[in-house]
Parts: sequence; structure tokens; C-alpha cells
Amino acid sequence: MKPQRNRFKTHRKRRMKKLAIILAAATFLILVGSASGVANEIGDKFLLYVHVARLYTQDAPAKIKMPLAGITAKQIANTWHAARGNHRQHEGQDIFATRGTPVYSATSGYVYNIGENHLGGQTVSVIGAGGRVYYYAHLDSYADHLEEGDYVTTQTILGSVGTTGNARGTPPHLHFGIYTPDGAIDPLPLLSNRK
Repeated sequence: MKPQRNRFKTHRKRRMKKLAIILAAATFLILVGSASGVANEIGDKFLLYVHVARLYTQDAPAKIKMPLAGITAKQIANTWHAARGNHRQHEGQDIFATRGTPVYSATSGYVYNIGENHLGGQTVSVIGAGGRVYYYAHLDSYADHLEEGDYVTTQTILGSVGTTGNARGTPPHLHFGIYTPDGAIDPLPLLSNRK
């Protein structure tokens, strides 16, 4: 029986040694990550996902604010589902304004994406209640200090009206789209005038 006991002790020592090595490696990675900012970045992303998950549990608003000051919903020419080439329809509303006009968030939420793509040019996406994504495209510029993960309200400026992406050669405008978990919806019936 004694040899079994020694084997158990040896096995236990090996497990403790492995655990110590794993803990040392984890501590090292945390320290290196903290020093390089990686841990903060991972923490920020995780926190954004927690906020987004909470937004999905909330009801989407029945009305949202016009993203441009001085423009009313009645001034918008309805471009929802207008033909765009042979194989696609317009998934949003084009709101025309002078280049450089400030673009406000239409709702409270979190900046989900800041980036550039072929169609939209410079874009900002904000995720709000109900999991809706509010898409602002053809921006001339982004607001100073705006970052992914930022909390925004209807008073937050996201950028300015422009002609980037496939809007080059057209009058300056904001392409404003809304995407739900089930697909794109027309923003026009939801817009309330900004005061």
C-alpha cells in the first residue's frame, strides 16, 4: 500500500507544479497585456458587448431624431428602395445638405463601427435599443475624438455631410440607414424633427 501512496503524492506534486506554471504564465500574460494596452482593449471590447447585449433586450424607439439640424422629415425626398444599378435597392434615405453640416446621432447608443467602404465611403454605425444599427454614410469627416465603443446621445456629433464612397460627383448628402436583426427598414416614418 505504501507504493500507491507515494504515487499519489508524486501525482499531486506534478499537478501542483503544472498549476503553478499555468498561474505564472497567466500572470505574465496579464502583466505584458497590461503594459501593452492589450488587456485594456480586450476589456473595452468585452464591455461594449455587454452594453450591446443589454440594448438588444430593450424595445426599439417608435421615433428617432432627425440626424441633421435644420432639416425636417417633410423636406426629404423618399429614396427608400429606389433602384441602384441592376441588382440592388437603396436601403436608406438620402438627406441633402451643405458639405460640412454636422451629423448627429439619431438615437442613444454605442458607436459600433467607424470605417470606410466602397459604397458608403466614410461611415459611422451606432447600435441602439432593440439591436438596431443606425448607419451614417458619405461623411466628409468624423467628429474629433469619436471612437468605437463610445456612448452617444442625440446631442452627439458623429461627423459631417460629404460625398465619399459612391456619392462622389453627387450633391453632398447623408445616407441614413437603419438595420434591424431582421434586415433594413425605412428610416423616414421614424424620423422626428430636431428642435
